[in-house]
Amino acid sequence: MVKINFASVGQCFHGRQIFGPLDAELLGGRITAITGANGSGKSTFLKLAAHLLPPSQGKVVVTSAEGELHREDLRQRLAMVTPELCLYARLTARENMDFLLGLRGLTLDDALYGELLNRVGLSAERIRHSYVGEFSTGMRQRLNMAVLLASPSDIWLLDEPGANLDADGQEMLAREMQAAKERGVLVAIATNDPGEEALADEIISLAGN
Repeated sequence: MVKINFASVGQCFHGRQIFGPLDAELLGGRITAITGANGSGKSTFLKLAAHLLPPSQGKVVVTSAEGELHREDLRQRLAMVTPELCLYARLTARENMDFLLGLRGLTLDDALYGELLNRVGLSAERIRHSYVGEFSTGMRQRLNMAVLLASPSDIWLLDEPGANLDADGQEMLAREMQAAKERGVLVAIATNDPGEEALADEIISLAGN
């Protein structure tokens, strides 16, 4: 089982303490909601969990049954959906997915591509020749989810993934999060949405400073 442990972790930028020191443990097979006001450090928390950012104090350790995960091993085990994840406006949905998954050494056949789009509520036929720059923000978010689902990851780090989704999209997100949890995936979601918080097994509230 995968686990992320925060031991006395604090983070500051330009001399301002964002949060901490914080002790927390995120576990596989559980959904953890990271909540707090804007500026409290929710996105920063996820970056620390992904080892994209070193903590100002304390230590973040990611482990699995094989031991501690570092660098490439960790990158292969986690997937993220964040506002900073860039899709290429002048590429189609398929071209974006092929490019992003290719960075992980993954390939899609037509059947799997269609299945993934169907799961997130996009029509492969309808968007076949459309550039992603023509997509609404909700469609882009659904495509980000399709990229996530195509990755065989057991750590999901989601930064307000439902912010641009309609009711059907939010239902899809909840369904996929629950299914991932049942597969033993560690799901951490930065959110202030009451519906998403209700899905969580535990909540880490960041007061901010």
